[in-house]
This record gives sequence, structure tokens and C-alpha cells, in this order.
Amino acid sequence: MEQGLTLRGFSAGYPKNKVIDNLNIAPLPRGEITVLLGPNGCGKSTLLRALAGLNKGQGEMWLNGEDLMTQPFARRAKNVVYLPQSLPAGVHLHVLESIIVAQRASGGLHSASSEAEIMHLLEQLGIAHLA
Repeated sequence: MEQGLTLRGFSAGYPKNKVIDNLNIAPLPRGEITVLLGPNGCGKSTLLRALAGLNKGQGEMWLNGEDLMTQPFARRAKNVVYLPQSLPAGVHLHVLESIIVAQRASGGLHSASSEAEIMHLLEQLGIAHLA
């Protein structure tokens, strides 16, 4: 199976608070679902934001054999999109709308056929009713 995400000696955080320190993640298999669990404040969102290039990090970060740390933001955005759990007040997105936002952010174009593909995937995941 192809390698997906690998982290070696990865650290990230904020000027006065290093939230992630020397994190190593063995190669996760590409195309598999991986769960990220932990208590509030342990660095889950910091890690996801760093993957997307929204938080600075140090160390090695590889995705599908490509070094994310050296990629320009626009190129990284084609592979990694971060959509926060909580949106600004007054913004309410359904699952389908959230996916379309991520699709556009990564440079993809929205079309009727892409919406049909998204709905098919949501059905496979058993969450089409949330669209």
C-alpha cells in the first residue's frame, strides 16, 4: 500500500506555547481513514492546521511521498484543505456545502457532476442525509 502521511521530529505551536513537540507518525497508508483523538488543547487542530500550511511547523512532513514543508502554499492547498469545526457566527454549512468549499479551496471547480460524485461518496459513508 502506498504511503500517505509521515511526520518525523515535527513540532508546531504558537510563540509562547509549543503544542506539538517532536511528533513522529509512522507512514499512514494512503486512502485509509485515520482517527485523531485527544483531549482539548493537546494539538489536534494545531496539527491539522500545520498540515494545511496555516500554522508554521518544524521537522519533516511528507504526504504521498512529497515534502509538504517545502511546498508553496498554493500547491499544498491542492492536497490538504482545513475546514474548522466551528465557523464564524452566522455561517452555517451543510456537509455538501463544506465539501464544495474545500473543493474550491484546493483549486477544483464545482459542477453538477462533481456534486453527484460527492453525493455518491456521502451515500457510501452513510451520511447523505446530512448533505
